[in-house]
Amino acid sequence: MATKERMMWLLSTLVRMIETKSFDQFDKIVDEYGLDLVTSPDFLDYCRQLKNVPAVIFVASIAAHNASAKNRPWMILQVYQSILAKKLNPDISKLPPFHVIRRTVESIIDQKTIVIGKSSGRKLTGTGQDWFFCVELCMDHDQLSSALLLMDSHLRTEVTPEFLLLCAKSIVSRVKVVLEGDLASESMLRWIRFATTLHRHTEPVLPRVAFELAQIVATFHHKNRQYVECIAWCSKPAPEGCNPTMLQFRSAQAHSSMGEYRQAMALLDQVFATMLAQTDEQIDAQFQNSDVKGAKARPREFDGNAAAQALTDLNALLQTADIVPFLVSGTLLGYQRNGGFLSHDKDIDVGIFAEQDIFSVVDLVLKSTTFRLLKGYIRLDRIYQLPVMHKATSICIDIFVYYDHDGQLITGVHGTFGYNQNFVFSKFGLQTVRFLDVDFAVPDDIPRNLRENYGDWEISDPYYATHLQSPSTKDVGGEIHMMVSRLELLGGIVEGKPNKTRRVVQLLREFQSYDAAMDPQLIDKLEARFCPAPELMLADDFAIPPDAYV
Repeated sequence: MATKERMMWLLSTLVRMIETKSFDQFDKIVDEYGLDLVTSPDFLDYCRQLKNVPAVIFVASIAAHNASAKNRPWMILQVYQSILAKKLNPDISKLPPFHVIRRTVESIIDQKTIVIGKSSGRKLTGTGQDWFFCVELCMDHDQLSSALLLMDSHLRTEVTPEFLLLCAKSIVSRVKVVLEGDLASESMLRWIRFATTLHRHTEPVLPRVAFELAQIVATFHHKNRQYVECIAWCSKPAPEGCNPTMLQFRSAQAHSSMGEYRQAMALLDQVFATMLAQTDEQIDAQFQNSDVKGAKARPREFDGNAAAQALTDLNALLQTADIVPFLVSGTLLGYQRNGGFLSHDKDIDVGIFAEQDIFSVVDLVLKSTTFRLLKGYIRLDRIYQLPVMHKATSICIDIFVYYDHDGQLITGVHGTFGYNQNFVFSKFGLQTVRFLDVDFAVPDDIPRNLRENYGDWEISDPYYATHLQSPSTKDVGGEIHMMVSRLELLGGIVEGKPNKTRRVVQLLREFQSYDAAMDPQLIDKLEARFCPAPELMLADDFAIPPDAYV
């Protein structure tokens, strides 16, 4: 089975080929990835899950002629061509009028919920595989009400472990797409109803699968900001042999989102205690759909040329509204050290002053053709952080908003656990500098700003935990600060970074005098398990010459 990462790159390559109509490149793509992968059921399903219709049609057409099993890709091709054309093609028209596939395609074309049972006048026909195919088809075309009706109707007629397992695998494979999508609350509720119904049917037959579904329902409730419901689903007992870690994690996240930080920290400490007995593979698997990244794959190299283009485009966009962005944090540190980015950069940091209506900035980005706003960070109260993604390069830029605060400036980060962590700086004006051949604003006293953010900023420290160590941190030792210390530790463990983990462990020992400190015995056990041998925490300058990206 191909890895998700390899399928992601294959799909990206195919999409570029299709969009530019460079079909002469297909042979090179086959040489690089192999015809077996291109025509595999896994890759075809991957394209369907990501709702890339042109890729589905292209891959299905290739598989229908070259795959060892041709019937399924042929049917997918006929179905998707019919939906795209908004009319049944001849092959689908040959199906009986009440065949489940035909009726499902018709309902998707008409954008109406499918009619089943007595209301339709006749019972729909088709094999269990046909019904399951239609359930998936509705899921991938945002027809969740139809998907629920199809699944529920079939299960009232025949409950088989095979059908339940197929439906469960189908929803599991789509969790990431659902969580990363900008779904309205009503759309999210339809996903919740679908997963809840499947859980009800599955629990008596496949309790371990039902437990996995309970985690998904809890996750969907959290995504929909239904924290009480999320906690209720997280409270379901785990069947023998099942791991409760993710339910503890989601429950902690929900409690934190409601401001109940003590309960959240206690649950996170339970997560740590459970992880002590787990293998790295088990930890990876359970966190793959969480807000903590579980895969220990080789990190993608930061593309400085792409970052420079993204920064240039953001500068141009904001200045159309007379908003002047300025370099801050790691990006400012890179400029001051060597005039470029730092080699361990993962994104770009800029700031803006809160002199204008911040929601006008949100509106500006939403209407932009060059950037996508990560909407999960929008707050109805004060917004401190607006992460955006540059569409052309996939480079992420954090826009930090600076407000006046008791004669100083305050900004912050919005955590996925629902908190705002704040940082306070001395007031500063702006000056213009040349950064990567672009005129860009920076604070007028760069050394002071960096000193307030990093302390001794001239000494490279790749494991510096800004959210824990920065002199600008507000309310050090408070509940949010201690919550963040646990999340930083969890991130180091899950991402397989022993040096980062060791640094946070050292800080947790220093934080023992604070009211919400972690149990020192738990710290000792975590260090022994996840930092097996002391490592020298020396680093190169991490500086990239400024001409490297010109």
